[in-house]
Amino acid sequence: MTAIEITVLVTESASRFGDRNPQQFKLLASRIAKAAPREVVRGLLDVFTAGAVPPSGSQAQELAGRLLVELSPQADFELAPVLRASLARYELSVEQFPQYLSSLFGRDQVLSVLQQLEAEPLSEQERRSLGTLRFWLGGSAAEQTGAQPVAPADCLRQPLS
Repeated sequence: MTAIEITVLVTESASRFGDRNPQQFKLLASRIAKAAPREVVRGLLDVFTAGAVPPSGSQAQELAGRLLVELSPQADFELAPVLRASLARYELSVEQFPQYLSSLFGRDQVLSVLQQLEAEPLSEQERRSLGTLRFWLGGSAAEQTGAQPVAPADCLRQPLS
């Protein structure tokens, strides 16, 4: 099975069955697991980097994210181009995508690349995606730049006794 076939399979399955059908998920995972890991990685990541933008691409991204976590395919690829290509299309509720990247490259490396991308000219949607990816990894802009985070005023109130 090629990367393109995997991308089409996931996209069509999400369109037809949604992203929460347990029987369909097991069937997809079983079929995709038989493919070469490099093809699996490329096919599933293409859902995020070249697939439909949300909301039409949301279920496909959720399904691809769940498959990335379930199958945990190992393959070498460059992180920065994948992250950059995903920013315009990323469905903000899919936490599995950054978690998978973190499992391969390490949390600090993913956060470092996000910081580098932040310096590029980005659209409002791309900036929102970048911030959400950082959020899912538990990172903040202050943490990465060495600045001290400032607590919101609500956090400074005395507890009610």
